Amino acid sequence: MNSVLELDPLSAHCTFADTLRGADMIARTLCEIGVSTVFCYPGGANLEMLDALSRVDIALIRTEHEQGAVFAAQGYARATGRLGVCLATSGPGATNLVTGIADANSDSIPVLAITGNVATHWLGKNAFQEVDIVAVTRPITKQARQVRQFEAIGPALRDAAALALAGRPGPVLLDFPKDIQQACSVTNEPTPIRAVEPVTMTLTPEQIGRIARLLMESRRPVIYAGGGIVASGTSALLVQLAEQLQCPVALTMMGLGAMPDGHALLLGPLGMHGAYCANVAVNEADVVLALGVRFDDRVIGDPASFAQGAAIVHIDVDAAEIGKNKAVHIGAQADLRAALPELLRLAKPIATAPWLRYLRSVAAARPLKVAQNSGTGLSGPRAIAMLAERLPAEAVVATGVGQHQMWAMQYLRARQARAFLSSAGFGTMGFGLPAALGAKAALPQVPVIDIDGDGSLNMTINELSTCRRYGLGVKIFVVNNQWLGMVRQWQDMIYQGNRVLSALGDDERAARPPGSAPYPDFPAIAGGYGVAAERVERAEDLPAALERMLADPDQPYLLDVMVAREDNVFPMIPAGKSYRDVIFAPM
Repeated sequence: MNSVLELDPLSAHCTFADTLRGADMIARTLCEIGVSTVFCYPGGANLEMLDALSRVDIALIRTEHEQGAVFAAQGYARATGRLGVCLATSGPGATNLVTGIADANSDSIPVLAITGNVATHWLGKNAFQEVDIVAVTRPITKQARQVRQFEAIGPALRDAAALALAGRPGPVLLDFPKDIQQACSVTNEPTPIRAVEPVTMTLTPEQIGRIARLLMESRRPVIYAGGGIVASGTSALLVQLAEQLQCPVALTMMGLGAMPDGHALLLGPLGMHGAYCANVAVNEADVVLALGVRFDDRVIGDPASFAQGAAIVHIDVDAAEIGKNKAVHIGAQADLRAALPELLRLAKPIATAPWLRYLRSVAAARPLKVAQNSGTGLSGPRAIAMLAERLPAEAVVATGVGQHQMWAMQYLRARQARAFLSSAGFGTMGFGLPAALGAKAALPQVPVIDIDGDGSLNMTINELSTCRRYGLGVKIFVVNNQWLGMVRQWQDMIYQGNRVLSALGDDERAARPPGSAPYPDFPAIAGGYGVAAERVERAEDLPAALERMLADPDQPYLLDVMVAREDNVFPMIPAGKSYRDVIFAPM
């Protein structure tokens, strides 16, 4: 994947005394590299940094858990393309960041995680709240480093920010022992600003010639595009290439929004729960042009049978991804910003009319179909479709993880890049709400909606407090079926209906008594945090409730939508199988 990300301009409001603590140097450098927001949680080993940060022009947003801070930093970065920053204390504060750092690593999100630690003379002595967070996070970061000298603070932060943003973006962690934060120096010199150097790798003339010949000889080409298009800011070039070639496009979840919804050449999402026509196109193509993707298992299923008859061209900024999961015919490590113009220069229309007609017939025969409401009740897909009809074009949507995430991918198409924020590679439940609040902090004028499930929201619902405290008008749309829905679906399909621990209530088989509140009672919990909320149980009541939810853009609002308890996500390609093994919804 590729990055077109840049650091923000130098803040004009940073002033410092002649004598600087290490913590002041941290704050100063963050200002100089353009950081405007830090998501954090206080503790003994980071109080020095928080004191310094409170004295500069950086907004400090305290989440209710360090995992919320790192997911909020992700939401900020995913929605803007800028560096997301989070700050935690030592020990459990640092380890609470680990899941979010691993998530950012999986989806290539530029996050700078800063941690405090015990003083250097206590390191390695099992001091209170000591942990070797550098060793813990080294496998899941682009760099994990502990800074032990005052003079290294500025360079370490500048290098970390540049590294997080360059090439294939990703998380970086810097750990600052307490005594380094407290160390003093006398200086009036600003820390030099290091610009992010763009990756300039492009295709070789020989590669361009081979790719051009393959495309010109093709009759069933397809472009398989992913998060690298979004990260590199090359969505317009993708559309131009597809139109110039008259080539259909299938997108990964991370690539949603890279081509506008409704485009004639867009087939939709592919993979385990993707559009059937997108999976058919990639698997029956004679040439697959893979741009900024990593051939992950939820897309390709069985590697041996995936795109079996196709010549595969894989272009990615990360050489390690090329050929890792699927052998390719032409593999090129290149920046898409440089590679796509080269392909456009030689691209000519391909005779794809019969191929496009065939794919349209497949889509018509097996469409992504929204399940109809049953009586006065709501299906999960129908509820999301009704929300989609009312969302402004500029809205940004974050999701939790589960059935609602798949339905959102299927039916709530992103209208532009960076408008669909979801934990795709790591699949982390609880991602939706904190990611949405991070996006809202970055884009206060843009409507931000968290489409969440009851199980996923239950993991991070405490972040409603953060929304309320800072006036972050995130709208939480809960698709509530009273299950860990995807777990229940797999248990029914694979484990003979043995629904172990997948019910949110006490009895997985019993219906809710008439007039009783579902469990958990999300509107009651929201009320405890001072957030307006309501519950909808009938289809006819949802439109008016949506209007109320969206009415005030500056206030958070939770809408608990009770949907059919046992809807499943279809189509579904079983794990490790091919598109020929797809399971469709019962007729």
